[in-house]
Amino acid sequence: MTSIIPAVVENHLDAIHCASDGKVILTSSNLTGRYWNGSLWCFANFKDAPDVEKCLTGIDVSSGICDLEALGNDFYALGLDSGGLEVYKLSTDPDNFTWTFGICEHDDYISSISLNSDKTHIVSAGADRCIKIWDVSSWSTTATYTPVHDGIIWQVACSVDDSNVFVTCGQDGKVLLFDLRLPKPASVIDTSFLKGAPTAVCWNPKSSSTFFVGDDSGVIALKDMKNTGFLSSTHVHKRRVHRMCFSKSRSMLASCADDVDVAVMSYEKEDPTPEYQSTEHEDFVRGLSWTEENDLVSCGWDKKVIRHAF
Repeated sequence: MTSIIPAVVENHLDAIHCASDGKVILTSSNLTGRYWNGSLWCFANFKDAPDVEKCLTGIDVSSGICDLEALGNDFYALGLDSGGLEVYKLSTDPDNFTWTFGICEHDDYISSISLNSDKTHIVSAGADRCIKIWDVSSWSTTATYTPVHDGIIWQVACSVDDSNVFVTCGQDGKVLLFDLRLPKPASVIDTSFLKGAPTAVCWNPKSSSTFFVGDDSGVIALKDMKNTGFLSSTHVHKRRVHRMCFSKSRSMLASCADDVDVAVMSYEKEDPTPEYQSTEHEDFVRGLSWTEENDLVSCGWDKKVIRHAF
């Protein structure tokens, strides 16, 4: 059954994913008015997005969309404002999104979702201070941890090579490292190296023991789990770091914040080197993704999709 393509792409673009075949998966939300709703879109390339006339397909979603995660085999998971987790399958010939799974188990919006390293489980985090572990094969929750933080959980990021390990950061100013094999899985990570409270986390794909932490002052630091200190830090943004995204093929980290800036740093050496800064967006930048050709693509609340070449 072919889904009815929505009439418009909503104004607020919150998440983007560049697939290996060049297609762009984009989420949009309507965050004003009496009703909050969203939609999921597929475009042949980033040049076509977000023009509704050039989309391959799209589908309405019951709520605003906070986060997007590609699961492989053309399945995509969405974290919603309603607290629901929904999964869609992208079919081809013709291109069409098909609803696969959906349930609302969080008591507030899902702020972040992350797929573990062996692609068997999703970790969802929410404003309800709750972490849930989802089995991808059955879509049942295998574990629930609450309250994890004393406030909104801003983000969760799974380890790149250990399916039982992930890290979270929350409104309470804490960064927690989880190992699901332990009786008490959560341990507090020292964040004294930051200037402000942590607001974003991103695992370093070049290392099994290091991850990036961004804070509300605009600082991004590289933290090593194997020691009590940190490897490096730099003041990248002027406001709260929202998301970070590591390149698929190079040691480069892209970041966006609660402003119009997109920044890229090189981590070829231990100390980060600024590579690129853009202010092309006209409202908050929310989504970042790298193409297979190592181009960075961003989206934001100005309803723009921008390719950054440097």
